[in-house]
Amino acid sequence: MPIGHIEPYSFESSNWDAYVRRVKQFIALNSISDSLQVATLVTVVGAECYELMCDLCSPSTPESKTFTELVKLVKDHVEPERSEIAERHIFRQRTQRQGESVRDYLQSLKHLAKSCNFGDKLEENLRDQYVSGLYNEDMRSRIFAEKNVDYKRAVELSQALEAAERHASMAGAAGAAPHDDGLHRIGAGAAGGSRAQAGAPRPQRACPRCGKIGHTDGKCRFKYYNCDVCGQRGHLKAVCVKNKSENKSSKYSNKNQFFLNRSDSEDEGCNFYNLVVSNNGDGPYYAKIKVENILCKFEIDTGSKLSVISKEYYYRYFPNIPIEQKQINLKSYTGDVIETLGFIVVNVSHGEKQSKLNLFIIENGGPPLMGRTWIKHLKLGIGECYNITEVDSMATSLRKEFPEVFAEGLGTFKSKFKLYLKDESPRFIKARPIPLALRQPVERELERLQRDDVIYKVEKSDYGTPIVPVIKTNGNIRLCGDYKVTINPLLKDYHYPLPRIEDLFAILGGGEQYTKLDLSNAFQQCLLHEDSQAMTAITTHVGTFVYKRVPFGIKCIPENFQKIMEETLNGLASTAVFADDICVTGRDKPTHLANLKAVLQRLKENGLRINFSKCQFFKDSVTYLGYKINKYGLHTDSKKIEAIVAAPPPTNVTQLKSFIGLVNFYSKFCVNMSDILKPMYDLLKKNVKWRWTVDCNTAFNKIKNVLSSSPVLAHYDPSLELILSVDSSAYGLGAVLTQRHADGAERPVSCASRTLNSAEANYSQINKEALAIVFGVTKHHQYVYGRHFVLRSDHRPLSYIFSKNKGLPVTAASRLQRYAVKLAAYDFSIQFVRSTQNCFADTLSRLPLELTKKQLRGEDEEGSYLHYAQENFPISFNEIKTETGKDSILNKIYGFIMFGWPTNYEYNNIEKKYYNKRDNLHINQGCIIWGYRIVVPNTLRNCILKEIHEGHPGIVKMKQIARNYVWWENIDRDIEEVARECAACREMRPAPPAAPLHSWPWPAEPWSRIHVDFLGPFNNHYYFIIIDAHSKWIEAEKIKSTSASAVCDSLRSHFSRFGLPKRIVSDNGPPFTSAAFSQYLENNGIKHTLVPPYHPSSNGAAENAVRTIKRVLKKAELEREDINKTLNRFLFMYRNTEQGTTGCEPAVALLGRRLRGRLDLLRPDAAERVRARQLTEEQRARNVPLRVVEQNGPILMRNYSKSGNKWTEAVVKERTGPVSYNVTTKDGHMYKRHIDQILARKPRHSLSQIVDSSHVKSTAGLTTKSDEEEYKESFDSAEEGAGTSPTSPAPLLSSNANTDKPQRREAAIKCRERLKMYK
Repeated sequence: MPIGHIEPYSFESSNWDAYVRRVKQFIALNSISDSLQVATLVTVVGAECYELMCDLCSPSTPESKTFTELVKLVKDHVEPERSEIAERHIFRQRTQRQGESVRDYLQSLKHLAKSCNFGDKLEENLRDQYVSGLYNEDMRSRIFAEKNVDYKRAVELSQALEAAERHASMAGAAGAAPHDDGLHRIGAGAAGGSRAQAGAPRPQRACPRCGKIGHTDGKCRFKYYNCDVCGQRGHLKAVCVKNKSENKSSKYSNKNQFFLNRSDSEDEGCNFYNLVVSNNGDGPYYAKIKVENILCKFEIDTGSKLSVISKEYYYRYFPNIPIEQKQINLKSYTGDVIETLGFIVVNVSHGEKQSKLNLFIIENGGPPLMGRTWIKHLKLGIGECYNITEVDSMATSLRKEFPEVFAEGLGTFKSKFKLYLKDESPRFIKARPIPLALRQPVERELERLQRDDVIYKVEKSDYGTPIVPVIKTNGNIRLCGDYKVTINPLLKDYHYPLPRIEDLFAILGGGEQYTKLDLSNAFQQCLLHEDSQAMTAITTHVGTFVYKRVPFGIKCIPENFQKIMEETLNGLASTAVFADDICVTGRDKPTHLANLKAVLQRLKENGLRINFSKCQFFKDSVTYLGYKINKYGLHTDSKKIEAIVAAPPPTNVTQLKSFIGLVNFYSKFCVNMSDILKPMYDLLKKNVKWRWTVDCNTAFNKIKNVLSSSPVLAHYDPSLELILSVDSSAYGLGAVLTQRHADGAERPVSCASRTLNSAEANYSQINKEALAIVFGVTKHHQYVYGRHFVLRSDHRPLSYIFSKNKGLPVTAASRLQRYAVKLAAYDFSIQFVRSTQNCFADTLSRLPLELTKKQLRGEDEEGSYLHYAQENFPISFNEIKTETGKDSILNKIYGFIMFGWPTNYEYNNIEKKYYNKRDNLHINQGCIIWGYRIVVPNTLRNCILKEIHEGHPGIVKMKQIARNYVWWENIDRDIEEVARECAACREMRPAPPAAPLHSWPWPAEPWSRIHVDFLGPFNNHYYFIIIDAHSKWIEAEKIKSTSASAVCDSLRSHFSRFGLPKRIVSDNGPPFTSAAFSQYLENNGIKHTLVPPYHPSSNGAAENAVRTIKRVLKKAELEREDINKTLNRFLFMYRNTEQGTTGCEPAVALLGRRLRGRLDLLRPDAAERVRARQLTEEQRARNVPLRVVEQNGPILMRNYSKSGNKWTEAVVKERTGPVSYNVTTKDGHMYKRHIDQILARKPRHSLSQIVDSSHVKSTAGLTTKSDEEEYKESFDSAEEGAGTSPTSPAPLLSSNANTDKPQRREAAIKCRERLKMYK
């Protein structure tokens, strides 16, 4: 979502350069890339400007231009280059108009100077024209009298003179001659009476100082003259009221009266003349009322029926209310026509009166005006009106002069805060549970903070701080992070010296009046550095959010903020600042005003804003930092010692002991204290009846005077250690702030106490003690804020709950959570002390001050969790309160919570459960609360259980709902019992959680256990699926039916190829449970395992195989392929692919080898490689002639028998192949020998002959089929022959067919030489 919004460009009212600068800032703010800048520009400029761009870029389009080119094209068109002489002429003609402020006049000159090209002479030209064009001659003459006046000095002088003139006019108005001023501002219809014609010229108003017309009283040159009749300054005797007769007064008083001839009254009896009163210094009357829950100040106008606001006021406060159109003519008392935009219907409340009324809107209006209709409906009395004073007028003037400083909303300081860590380890704590009743308010508050750009959402974060939702008095939610458990311990301490009280008041000394300014949401006006934003992440139930602005509760922020405030206001006279409180003064009113404007200017320059409603302007005395200061000096604030001075007299011995304990604690600072207290000591003696005498009362008053004197209440010293002691009693709260001095003594700085209201009196003791802590800290905020202090309490559990080392418990009560958030901004260490050592705070708690009317309301009006929970309860908390009192157990627990848990008491089993939770148990409106959960009495538990079980959400959901609202002992057991006894829940109860995975044992042998199942029907066919558990080999066969006989036939076919398995696993289908199937398995010795019915995962191997095959079939059907062909291809690839479980291919695991496929052609073939080697050897052997022996020729045969010679005589019987022969020995035995195993034995001329390849070829060609078989046998025998490689077969007969003659000749020669060697 983009940040910010750019409206379309308007040719009538917009400046193109300014518009482009805003677009550039929008692009930079949203980090828009350069490639999208043109798209952004044409998107935001609007349709009218885009059409102009299209015309200017024609014939191309704006999108084809760059950002700079588009801007220049439009600028040259809408703002053509102007004549420098003409622009300067217009500039020189500009002078200040009558009634125009110098600030507006200067702004107009600056605007005209933009196109004059003055360059570095800009300020000189502005000064000359500014001074020469001033309307007031006295002001111009005063500036002319100054020497070396530059531009800045001229502006400051004129503004100061204008302000002084305005203030003098206000001061002199009380003594000026009376003049008539009609109270009403709006009348309905045309004026009659002395104004007969609506178009008649308007009478000009006479000056109240001199009686002449043509100028205002502020411009009258007689404003500083003294009257000769009354002696007062500011008017002449001609207009003095004492110098006029009654007739003249009557005549004058009738001037400017107008009769409303068309009455706007509600009845006929209300026709009257517009009232005119003599202005004797009384300003307009105002009434503060609430409009749509917004406090507004309306000026009373009894001369008008209608109530009106300006258009600007409407858009500021009520932009969401639609305007209803109504034609009505309005005219002012001077006859001017007033333009109306219509009216809105608003909810108006004043006191106990509420009504829906019409509020009209005018184009150019002043302050909101209240007419007679509203006055009548609200029954507004004149005593409830507010009379504006001169101080209010000055404050209003300042508010108009510095609208940015007094504007609503958050300011933005110009620099950013950066947090530094001493430990880089991030801490993330997940979001704490939030009750269901608070979730929607929390979500609305998160959305508001995102709209106000305070936070933004992130997807993930290393840091995370849980939030604590606090219910404000108006019912809204304030979100605070519990940073004390996350980043506060990780942050480096920022050491910056806080200003000393003495130094601050020394700065303010010598002032006549004082102005006190209060920054609005001071910390959140400061942005966090981008590197520090991630540290402030808060975790919620809807995600993680990061702060853009400084959040509440980070420990090092006060010192940082003090530093930037001192740097912001550094060098300003008579200005003191402590945190977000600023005090300004001056030796006189003009100096005071100048100093105040300088402060406001600095705040404006730095982007800070002020809460106007909390400021005090030009007061004779103000309370600042706990002290009252005026022009006479510094005084102790009476509120600080009110707890002592206004303490009521004791009414019993216990109260008297507490009071005397407090006095004894301060005894070292008082003289003759024992003498003063003697009447009271007498009441503490044994056997003395209580009787508060006159002497006791005298002593009591005297000691109070001593305690409130200056020796007792020491001045605050920032360099000393601060100790805040708090305590609570059954009816009051007490707090004493002390400081430990160098001698070790603790001297009091401030005391405070108050009584408990009716709601607080019912708090549990832990809540009372916590309330005392909050009361003490907030009462002494000026002292303890921003520095470390010791917090003393005599309640041990709180020392753990509010400890900085521990986070707030999740089950802590909502009240304790609110208290913890309030205390998160303070740096303290809590210390447990016994009651005997906490006597000073204990005394103030037992002698508290009476409550004011506002305090009496207390927490009754504060948002309570019960108000949210009641909307979701079937019963109200009032019923729970009633039944709690009747419940024997809860009634006893109620007493323990209210008055303390006894230590010497034996708790039963039920009471022990409450005792273990005692730190988080409290009372709220008569109900026992544990954290956010209401403890329900026994009689109402069934009703609550019934409500929780509404809709049958289940045990877990019921417990979740209950944990957001209610609690009692054994609630979980009761919820489970209700859910179990519900018939509907029992009937629809889901299956139990799945058992842990139990795998089938992996068989060690292939095809020993197979899993079977059916797939189908698929396209009216069934497939029988088999998977081997060892190898994961899958078989898928299409079968005609699922009968037992069809299954047996399919299995028989597979068993014929792979053998019989040991076990078959199947489901409980009819084929597998039939007698025929069982008999078949029994006959073949195969065991059968049936998985549990309706539990297919028990046969997971078969189910997975079915799923796989089904997916293949669907893909084939989708691609319109042959299903059988696709299935066979898949099975082939699957069996050759490594299986994820076994890590081996199913084919290898089952068959011991991979299946040869087309992809194997890509690999080299070993047989081809061997054949190539054989051919190589044959090629080498081609040069050796082939020996041939004649049939029936004598030879020597190699003898391989163990007995006999190596060579044995034999005769060639027949030739069986190219190199193979059958030979016969002398004993008649026939042997098969290779040519290499035969030696010729014939005579030299006939032993052997060399035959050529053609002979061999012809011989080989005449061989029959039997000869070929003999050839193969000779090939085998050749492997056994000596001198030939076993792997190298003999050359083919046709290998020498193409041998040339030289080779044959060479072979013959070699053969002849070998024969010679034999010879």
